[in-house]
Amino acid sequence: MKSKKSDPLSTGKVYAAAIGYLRKNSAIFIPFFIFFIFDFISLAVLYLAPRMPLKLLFGPPIRTFWGEEFLHYPMNFLLLSQLSSLSRMVIGVVFGSLLTGMAVAMISDVYNKKQIHLKDSFKASLKRYFDLFAIVLIFTLLFYFLQKFAVWGLVKYFVSGRQRLFFVGAKLWLGPGLLCLNFILAAFIQAAFVYAIPFIIIGKNKLFKSMIKSFGLFGKFFIRTLILVSLPMFVYIPISILQSKSSILITKFFPESVLLLLILGSLISSLVIDLLVTVSTTCLYLMNEEKIGTK
Repeated sequence: MKSKKSDPLSTGKVYAAAIGYLRKNSAIFIPFFIFFIFDFISLAVLYLAPRMPLKLLFGPPIRTFWGEEFLHYPMNFLLLSQLSSLSRMVIGVVFGSLLTGMAVAMISDVYNKKQIHLKDSFKASLKRYFDLFAIVLIFTLLFYFLQKFAVWGLVKYFVSGRQRLFFVGAKLWLGPGLLCLNFILAAFIQAAFVYAIPFIIIGKNKLFKSMIKSFGLFGKFFIRTLILVSLPMFVYIPISILQSKSSILITKFFPESVLLLLILGSLISSLVIDLLVTVSTTCLYLMNEEKIGTK
């Protein structure tokens, strides 16, 4: 009996290749570290928003949408998580798209045994900035509105008088249930779009063709892609749980603990989750391109 050959595109081999590239080429960390710096600066600005002179800029919208009390200590920390989440989405679309494209170009160079040149990788990404911007915007808006729709649907369902959904009460659905639902939504949406940037940067495809090909490659490697995308995300679950308990952190510890948690979350998200997801899925794309052909 002939033994089966090991799958050259197995999840383990993809991760081994990705980690090998990161160990030998620390320059790959640079785009993700730059994104963390942008996010950190944004957090610092939002933290100082209730103070002069930033209060002149941020005061009116905070009063209008959330209320005057959120401009005062310690209530400002209850709003900080929400504002930082919105800020990160904007930074992700405007700067993250460009930096991810840059990282994908660098990974491609490493895979093809070329010397990494930051300037060339940046130029390759900048050249396709419109497509990168658009794909990240579509992905971000899709996740944002689906998330909002899920909350709206659950609230409407239980406000109508129903006590349980799938034998689970409102308290669990609107607490841990929402965290699980958001995790699943994030994993599936990101997995569906995750190959679009490699198709744009490496495959030189246009926006909509890249999206369609990304969906196709996701379907082809459905389980593997979900593992590569969702496995690093598990690291963030404790952060998400703690962020949903901001009021407890403020009363049991100290208000500034919310800010420290957000900084830790940004560090993990940028330098662990985004890094591993981008490198591993780009490796799978490149390995598939070599073995089967993705163009």
